[in-house]
Amino acid sequence: MKKKRVLKIIGRYYRRLDKKSRQMPPAYDAEVIHTFRTNYKKLKAFLHMIHVPGIPRKLKDFYHHTGVLRDLQLQEEYIKTDARKLPTYCKILHKQAEQSRQELDKHLSKKLVAKAKRKTLARIKSDFSHKTYQRYLQKKTAAMQQMLQPESFSDDDLHAIRKSIKELSNNQQLHGTAIQDKLGAFQDRRNALRLLRKYWPAHADKKEARYLRHKEQVLLKEKKRMKSQLARELKTIA
Repeated sequence: MKKKRVLKIIGRYYRRLDKKSRQMPPAYDAEVIHTFRTNYKKLKAFLHMIHVPGIPRKLKDFYHHTGVLRDLQLQEEYIKTDARKLPTYCKILHKQAEQSRQELDKHLSKKLVAKAKRKTLARIKSDFSHKTYQRYLQKKTAAMQQMLQPESFSDDDLHAIRKSIKELSNNQQLHGTAIQDKLGAFQDRRNALRLLRKYWPAHADKKEARYLRHKEQVLLKEKKRMKSQLARELKTIA
């Protein structure tokens, strides 16, 4: 692939990131954030494939903060039907989401996408050779095989497998698969459980505390069931 073509692809990704970042404030719509993060991951996967240093730090930090808000938004959606039973917890989530939006406002005022684009384009020094591409595929394939070898999988193992599959999918080396969707759903349950525990109100009344414990047990059972199913399915492709 010629350098000119590489620059064009990178430029296209950055234009998408810039467009979505401009659409975020003031509402920070969940779908806009999701699209921004999807394009960020595609750009990151492409840069990894062509052996170019990753995305500049300030844009990476902004991406991290969008992930914090995205998780909070998903958690609010997850407990939406239980809002009346979890008034204190819902208030805490709402406050955290608002603080996250304010943090994103600070980052967006610095024109970080345009600055990151200039830095990335300056790092492209040559064409992308077929040999480099083959090395990338061999390395990713070997790493994937290694990930699938353990007798059992930790939560972090499953997350690493998901990220590897997503990178190959983003580079069009693997079509979207059912296992990828299931790994994503498992990660959503991990995040839901983590945020339930992280923002568990210290002064909830007995009724709310009892319902929080119920939600925790439901999440734990779902997570355990999903993990067991994933382990069985991953062993069939190892």
